[in-house]
Amino acid sequence: GPTSARRALEALTLPELHLVEALAVLEDGASPAQLAAAVSAEPATIAAGLERLITLAVVWGQDELHLIRPLREGLRTPAGLAAPTPEDPSAQEARQRVERARSSLPEVLETLAWGPSAVSGSGRLASDLLAAGIVMADGDGGALHIPRTVQLALREGRVRRTHTAQRPCPDGPALSERIPGSRTAQSVDRAFEALRLLGTVRGFDEDPPGVLRRGGLPQRDLRRLAERAGAPLLTYATVLQSAWQAGLIGHDGQEWHPTADWDAHRRLSAELRWAELALAWARGHHLAAVVGTPDAAGTGRSLLSEMTRRDGVRTRRGSLLRLLRTTPGIDASEESLAAALAWAFPLVPAEVIREETSALLVEGQALGLLDGGALTDLGHELVLALDEEITRADARLATALEGKAPPPVQEVLLDADLTVVVPGRPAERLLPLLDWTEVVSRGGALTLRFTTATVRRALGDGRDAESLLALLEATSRSPVPQALTYLLRDEQRRHGRVQISRATTVLTAETEVLDLLQVAPEARPLDLHRLAPTVAVTLSDPGFALQVSRQAGLAPLAVGADGRPVPDELTHSLHGGPVDSDLVTIDGPDLRLPPAEAVARLRAAEEGATDLSLTDRLLDAISRGEEIPLGIVDGRGGVEVRQAIPLSLEGGRLRAREAGRDEEFTVLVHRVTLG
Repeated sequence: GPTSARRALEALTLPELHLVEALAVLEDGASPAQLAAAVSAEPATIAAGLERLITLAVVWGQDELHLIRPLREGLRTPAGLAAPTPEDPSAQEARQRVERARSSLPEVLETLAWGPSAVSGSGRLASDLLAAGIVMADGDGGALHIPRTVQLALREGRVRRTHTAQRPCPDGPALSERIPGSRTAQSVDRAFEALRLLGTVRGFDEDPPGVLRRGGLPQRDLRRLAERAGAPLLTYATVLQSAWQAGLIGHDGQEWHPTADWDAHRRLSAELRWAELALAWARGHHLAAVVGTPDAAGTGRSLLSEMTRRDGVRTRRGSLLRLLRTTPGIDASEESLAAALAWAFPLVPAEVIREETSALLVEGQALGLLDGGALTDLGHELVLALDEEITRADARLATALEGKAPPPVQEVLLDADLTVVVPGRPAERLLPLLDWTEVVSRGGALTLRFTTATVRRALGDGRDAESLLALLEATSRSPVPQALTYLLRDEQRRHGRVQISRATTVLTAETEVLDLLQVAPEARPLDLHRLAPTVAVTLSDPGFALQVSRQAGLAPLAVGADGRPVPDELTHSLHGGPVDSDLVTIDGPDLRLPPAEAVARLRAAEEGATDLSLTDRLLDAISRGEEIPLGIVDGRGGVEVRQAIPLSLEGGRLRAREAGRDEEFTVLVHRVTLG
């Protein structure tokens, strides 16, 4: 049908599309030789493309070629030619008109031959072309167009002027290094820099960025976060977008926060953390580099939103990455990469091609996968990992980074001017230094400086100065300078420390009474915490604490916040009587399912109609290759339902292919619901 025909067209390369266009113009049953002539090529040149069209069931026949009907009828203006009309002259009459006009308008006819069929004009030239029958007025009497038969005569019977059978190769200067290994070292530095930027997400707990009404991160918050992290805007955006696609950050409708997956991610090694980040980028459907640019409606695209999603971008990104792997040793120019991508995806608009090519170079470099227009060693491993299942791909990339990175440095050099030098890549236990200092320089060594402002900032974030001094004493090759010790301890004393925790009920009594209560078996559910000999707190509510105290043989007294006994008659706040249903409204996310289907699912759940667990049902669908409705919970509590075919289930991740597309996606299992 038309849908499958459209999908078939989207899978074609430029030369294959040109063959389809030519077949749509030629008479049905044209020979391979006629087809080759129509695209200005030899039969041997088009053989491979024609074979693929036959394999895709777009074309059938051997000596007589037939284009499937949906494409023949659907391609109304192939190769810029006008749609045929009953008023068009015959092919012979068209050739005669062209011959008569060629003597007086040779340059004009050459220009019209390979341009679009629609033309405009109202002067002498337009009148001459109308009189010669080269152009005709449209039915409304306004615009002009070149009849298809006339334009084919202008093109001497050809549909395409050239035929590019081979994909253009990336072009650019040869790679060179003044210092051997410097490119690899720089890519490793960028990989660990991406991890440093990812670590700034911890700050979302104390100072979370907001959420736009339409979803996404406000541009002002993104600029503020990037500036605070000391990173270029698009580099920071790439890291944050990749973290979002990996499920490491989410929002509650009001603010962005780390997720439960973030907690698990932080426990992994640095190499594995980077591997997950890189794979989330490569297999994602979003572009970070377009953030802030206007969409078709003129609205600025916000990060971490559907506005940066681009259908097919993962396939096109993978195509470019694989192409770069086949052309090592070249720093490919952006223009040559865009030309190669346009050849592979001819139906994608040129502006989209340029945008995605530029985004690939910016985002890939931010993660250490690209250096200019060339893959790094880490990038080569990423291309191989694209075809592997998630666990094996993670392991491949982590091993690659571990093999290329120098051993982490466990020592620091302290100076009396309050600077600290890490002579290499800092080990995990040295990373807290970044919370207490400002970065002076990066490179082969990391130079940091303690200042009053940075120390106060760290203390304000809840860091402990004594723990830092212990770390410095354990890792410094020289004694900790007195100036640094004084700075840390003086600021800690000046700053003060207030410990804040949550408690529901406060118990006060003589020391001996609380001692008895704390050891009583009946009081174990209270989980009492002693703040002082005569004060204890619990998370249990006051009523439960009263019951437990009585069961322990005590005679407790309920008192208010002012210490006075609570009266026997309590004040109540509930409203009695039946509830008027017309007055009850609930604000929440829109229901993504039709009401009838939602009711059916609720009743089925109440009746216990589903015996299999979610995992069992997914594994069953994988074994059968069955298409099922997948509900995916978004960060606002809504559910997006997709028809998809589950492919694999590993490491808490489900990989599936969306029905009707070639696009695959990966989602965390705990975000999946089944109908």
